[in-house]
Amino acid sequence: MTHTPTRTEPRTIEVAPGGELARILDEANGASLLLVKDGVRYRLDREEPAMTSASPDPWADYDPERLMEGIRAAAGSISEEEAERRIAEIYRWREEGSRPPDRP
Repeated sequence: MTHTPTRTEPRTIEVAPGGELARILDEANGASLLLVKDGVRYRLDREEPAMTSASPDPWADYDPERLMEGIRAAAGSISEEEAERRIAEIYRWREEGSRPPDRP
């Protein structure tokens, strides 16, 4: 019996190594891709691996004071040009949208 994906379970399509689609995904380097077919836009995002029960607890070593020390140490560490580039990216991402394709 063939399994039909539900609306919440996306269809998986294996990409052959060395093909054009594999090259495009490599060139994207994790950035979102926008596919357009007959005027219909499809957004393709890289999925981060899910945490498993075998994964360590991300909060196990949480120390709020150490976090604040790191934030203070990083303050001012990027150039004004880099900050402007990141702000422009945020505006671009907002324009592209982040909602699922089936949601207005």
